[in-house]
Amino acid sequence: MTEDIDLSLSNHLIREDNQEDLCFAFYKLSTGKRRITALINDIIFPELDDRNIHGNVSFNPDYFDKVTSYALKNKYGIIFIHSHPYPGWQSMSSDDVDAETMLAPRVKAITGLPVVGMTIGSDGTWSARFWEKTASKTYNIQWCESVRVVGYGLKIHYNQNLKPKPKFGKEFSRTISSWGTSKQEDISRMKIGIVGMGSVGSIIAEALLRTGIEDLVFIDFDTIERKNLDRLLAASEGDIGKFKVDFQKNRLHDVNLRKGLTIEALPYSITEKQGLEAALDCDLLFSCVDMPLPRFTLDGISYSNFIPVIDGGIDTNPNSDLSNIDQARWKAHTVGPQRICMQCLGQYTPSDVSLEQSGELDNPTYIKGLPKDHFVNRGENVFGFSLSLAGMEIQQFLSMVLQPKGIYYGPKEMDFNFGNIDFDFENSCVKDCHIKSQTGQGDNFNKILLFDHPSAEKSRNNLQRSITPRTESANADTNLDTESFMKRAIRKLKNLFSDS
Repeated sequence: MTEDIDLSLSNHLIREDNQEDLCFAFYKLSTGKRRITALINDIIFPELDDRNIHGNVSFNPDYFDKVTSYALKNKYGIIFIHSHPYPGWQSMSSDDVDAETMLAPRVKAITGLPVVGMTIGSDGTWSARFWEKTASKTYNIQWCESVRVVGYGLKIHYNQNLKPKPKFGKEFSRTISSWGTSKQEDISRMKIGIVGMGSVGSIIAEALLRTGIEDLVFIDFDTIERKNLDRLLAASEGDIGKFKVDFQKNRLHDVNLRKGLTIEALPYSITEKQGLEAALDCDLLFSCVDMPLPRFTLDGISYSNFIPVIDGGIDTNPNSDLSNIDQARWKAHTVGPQRICMQCLGQYTPSDVSLEQSGELDNPTYIKGLPKDHFVNRGENVFGFSLSLAGMEIQQFLSMVLQPKGIYYGPKEMDFNFGNIDFDFENSCVKDCHIKSQTGQGDNFNKILLFDHPSAEKSRNNLQRSITPRTESANADTNLDTESFMKRAIRKLKNLFSDS
């Protein structure tokens, strides 16, 4: 849920008289590779005669009728929410079980979706469960592993049975001394994805490992080339030709810092099904890409699925005679609900997204005709600048999860020439922002974010050919298929941006 929804629910449910209260809310589904998430979109609070407060709390039939009518009209799932006068992640009383067992078949019959039950403790801690139909007239409880609250900050409430607190040895004593054991336990249990494992992504991966993160996802279809060696952390000549995700996964496992470390390495684009589904399993994503299409996809993921995305970019240029650097700037920012999206911040344009998907940005003849200030013709980079940007992105991450003194970072941009860090940027979208309008839409919008990615297919095909040569006719068929996919994708993008 968003921080705004969390605040509204908390103000209603946590009562000064220490009695329980209730309400109904509505959700859309977000389906990843392994994780199913209910995204809270709206609430109907009870009016005076809609419920009975008597220590425990119950609702009246008219209130439930209002809820089901609204759910049907908007194609929502239904969430039944109540409070307990005790702190922490809540279990269920026999009355709670009876109430939700009664609701499960009714809600399933009306909406086609399982009812979700949620409880808030007196300290604001959330717990949640799905009631899944497992047989005729049989509904079983499926406890959620966490509840995520997203906005300027990121707060995750963990089910200790499914996500137990990790243990730390002496190697993390200095880290824990900075912000305490409780914060370290919360940070370490996060599942974090990095999209783009180049110079910035590889440094961020190293930083996350040494911050204690145990569950990482790497998404990048690219392989290591000789031109990467001056900027790709720890890569050497013998690593040329390897997928960047595989190289970094093996390297971090060799560090042997966390015994429970899990890394999923995916040689796919974020725009492809495998990459998108893996990203939807994450609590937070780092965007370490420099092209418009994956940025558009990450923008959509963030708002439509309540997954914060920390994005960054570097812009450098030499002077005309190549005798020195002319300018260098790098920016880091966090996007998602209650923050500004990448499109409104100017990190990409819809026209550039369509251009990339058309394949023209891989066409040397087309690129030659672009103006010198076009983003394709800019962006020379060195390791020192990547290091600084990665540091700024990690600062955005730590600020969001630690929330020191209630202060949250907005976008920040480093001006290398003058040594200034600019921070006077907008941090909210324009009124009619198309990305913002998809907030909480989950799977309804995720299907629009899927595109065939010719460069990703080419990268995997090249590696495959180096192992098993393919025939000329097979390559021709693949090119024809890719061309037809591209034409369909361009039409989809034009329709998508026609109203924005």
